[in-house]
Amino acid sequence: MTQTRYTLQQHHVNLKSSVKLSHVNMYHCESPASNIFPGHPYSKIIFIQKGQGQFYFGNQFLPVRENDLLLVNPDKQKFSVDVRESPLDFVILGIENLSFIDDTKQCILLFTRLSFPSDTCQHLMQMLIHELEKHSEFYEDACRYYLNLILIEIQRNTNIHYDFPSKEKNNRDCKFVKEYLDSHYTENITLDILSKESKMNKYYLVHSFTKHFGCSPISYLNDKRIEESKNLLETTNHSIAAIASMIGFSSQSYFSQSFKKNTFMTPNEYRRASRQI
Repeated sequence: MTQTRYTLQQHHVNLKSSVKLSHVNMYHCESPASNIFPGHPYSKIIFIQKGQGQFYFGNQFLPVRENDLLLVNPDKQKFSVDVRESPLDFVILGIENLSFIDDTKQCILLFTRLSFPSDTCQHLMQMLIHELEKHSEFYEDACRYYLNLILIEIQRNTNIHYDFPSKEKNNRDCKFVKEYLDSHYTENITLDILSKESKMNKYYLVHSFTKHFGCSPISYLNDKRIEESKNLLETTNHSIAAIASMIGFSSQSYFSQSFKKNTFMTPNEYRRASRQI
């Protein structure tokens, strides 16, 4: 497999949209081959230039062929590409500050495939690639210009719309998630539940929360539970199993493991030490 990467620097033209085209990766995959690609906390448009193959996202897969578009919402999970019959050429546009949503204004599934929505869209993609390869003056601004036109063409010809999360909205959403965790830490909480309650894509949720608070939502939840368990260990005679259940841990062993990782002491050691003071 060969890869050509173009990294885009700060743009010169003040585009109206907050969307940022951060980079473009161009891939050539020989057949037969299976290639693994890392996930990222930003959206991607994948354009199949030539050939055919299959893209695997977890347990789901999409067959692709020339001129297909894949729209991928922010996701840190890896994905893979299988090429069996002929070499596959494709381009990945990395796009920040954008999520793909449907007519109901809900985030689409992690990914979706479009047969190229219009001849104009296909031409614009080819022009963007041409700018990258030619590398003329102001090519970065031209690439961002073509990206905006591509996004317009997609919205004109499909049921796909866009969400442009602002910093203020991200702050409100992250604060809501934190307050929800503070109030519901004794319950069984998963990323799927947080995503539903906050109406955020779960992968974007993790990225935003971690950036805002310095840890993932699940790490924050575990730390919150550990802090509450310390108070129960200090002030009550409840058994370790009872405390684990009261603060939301699925088992005593998982609670003890998490507690020791956090405090370098077992719950019983912490209880004895706190009562010797």
